[in-house]
Amino acid sequence: MTPERKRALITILATLVIGILIGALGVGLWSKQNQRSRSSSNWRKDGKEAFVKKIFTVVEADSAQAKELRPLINETMAQIDSLQKQTDREVSKVVDSLEVKLQPILTEKQMHQLKEFHRRTRQRK
Repeated sequence: MTPERKRALITILATLVIGILIGALGVGLWSKQNQRSRSSSNWRKDGKEAFVKKIFTVVEADSAQAKELRPLINETMAQIDSLQKQTDREVSKVVDSLEVKLQPILTEKQMHQLKEFHRRTRQRK
């Protein structure tokens, strides 16, 4: 085999290996990001049911107790959700107040960056 053929074969094989590695890493990162976004959006539904099941497991509830416990747990979770929404609104007011207090100190660019940061944080919730 001539040296040019060896070099061409090695180049082709190296390109193939690098392509496979890049493809595997890309798919891995994409699936991880996709899973993270799916898990955060389904957390409310799935998280509540997981919480109920965890309580049943901890107290070792039988089926009759589980039927009695489920409405009480659901009622409590509804109250927690209500408190969370109320707290989120109050936190939002405090953050807005902070922005007003920081306005004389920060430059226009810094204020824009801060408001953009707060906007992104609120969108996640």
